[in-house]
This record gives sequence, C-alpha cells and structure tokens, in this order.
Amino acid sequence: MRYLALFRGINVGGRNIVKMKELKELFLELGFSDVRSYIQSGNLLFSSDQAISEFSETVTAAFTERFGFSVPIIYRTKDELFSLIENLPFTAEEILEAEMEETNVEHLYVYFSSSEMVPQELSEIGERAIVKSKDIYYLTDRSIRFSKLTPKLNKLTDELTARNWKTVIKLAALLKE
Repeated sequence: MRYLALFRGINVGGRNIVKMKELKELFLELGFSDVRSYIQSGNLLFSSDQAISEFSETVTAAFTERFGFSVPIIYRTKDELFSLIENLPFTAEEILEAEMEETNVEHLYVYFSSSEMVPQELSEIGERAIVKSKDIYYLTDRSIRFSKLTPKLNKLTDELTARNWKTVIKLAALLKE
C-alpha cells in the first residue's frame, strides 16, 4: 500500500533540520520501499505491506534516535488523500473569490491530524475552516501569516500540520506514480 508521511515542524525557520536524503535512507533501513520525498518541508511517500498502526511507533522511535528530536508524524493512505481531494468543501467560486483579494499568496490549505476531531465549521472575517474527521480544510482571502483563525485550529488537537493545496495536489500525483 502507498502511504504519505507528513512531518510537522522540520526544516522550518532554520530549526529541526532534516535532510530529505537522510530521511529517505531511514525509511529504507526500516524496510519501506518506493521511498520518495517532495520538497524540504517533510513530505515522504513510501510503500509498505503493514498498516499504519503496525509501523508508526517504530518510525517515531527511529526518527528520534537518528535525528535527536521528535516531531509529530501524520500518515495518510493513498486512498485517504484522494478522498480528501474529492471532498473539498469549497466551491470553485469561493476559492476564486478568496484568490482575488491577494493574488500573490496561497489561499487554500489542509491541516492534517493524526486524531479525530469534532466536525465543525469555524470562521473569522475573510477566513473559513471546515473540520472533517482528521482533516481541516482552510480557505483565506489573505496571507495565512495574518490569520486569526489558525491559532483556534491549532487548539483543536496537538498534532496538526498544514500543507497548501498545491502541495496536496502534487503529493496525490506522486502517489499515483
């Protein structure tokens, strides 16, 4: 089965530096196959015959031992990622409207969690977030750096990591290969 591992908080702001080559090597040493990374922000694709529950603790321990710190690692199967994309709750019109406000920033994100959250919708002026199971769809009409909503999202669970929609789409394409 094809999986995606999303590492929270590595290679951000000069902290928790992990070379993707070394992360790929770790996964190969742990017996995973078809290991591939995408950009330096902690996205790793791999194959395994095991279920997430069978390998997640081993990966966490090996990562901590190898790199000297721990970070949340959030997993998705290929099918889960495709389903996430298919179930985008925002319309094309809503996305276009947000993009017109500030054209040089990303507007659509997904926050991934390893635990279930209460389904709900949250909003602030110019921002909307829709929580579904273990994912949060987030749409903003300005830079995420100015968000009043993301601090509230981060309180929903301890293990959230965000990726912009373009990255989510690229990761899905890489999982198809």
